[in-house]
Amino acid sequence: MPFDRSIIERYTQAGPVLRDAVAGLSHSEMTSFPIPGTWSIQQVVMHLQDSDLIGADRMKRIAAEKNPLLVGYDENAFTSTLCYDEQSLQDALTLFEISRRQFAAVLRKLPDAAFDKVGIHTEVGKVTLGSQLQKYIEHFEHHLKFIYAKRAKLGKSMPEVAR
Repeated sequence: MPFDRSIIERYTQAGPVLRDAVAGLSHSEMTSFPIPGTWSIQQVVMHLQDSDLIGADRMKRIAAEKNPLLVGYDENAFTSTLCYDEQSLQDALTLFEISRRQFAAVLRKLPDAAFDKVGIHTEVGKVTLGSQLQKYIEHFEHHLKFIYAKRAKLGKSMPEVAR
């Protein structure tokens, strides 16, 4: 069965969607906690950026190497120690968008068989390039729902540009 290449476009489209999702929010709104006990919108964006850089590295290594070891990480430790609320939101959005767009160009060039190549994740075992690509699409969509929920709690509807 051939690889469904349409997911590469879903992967790429996340950059502009994320930028639109936070459009019109002030720094204080970005760093507030409208839903107690959860991350701020800024922390979610920074998490997505860090996760995506790690994900791109994992997928590149699966594509290029034989059975690479893919090391897990503690996302809560990243959030609590990497000064997420003090980093540049605009830089994070740009990096997220460019990284996805750049890697999607590589993904488009790979043969279907490449998406069945395997890496060994330290926490979940064998994963394929195709499953990792799907995972990072779903990961983004999962966190996007949280951003929308936090916007709603702040009484901030989505700007017209994002609709």
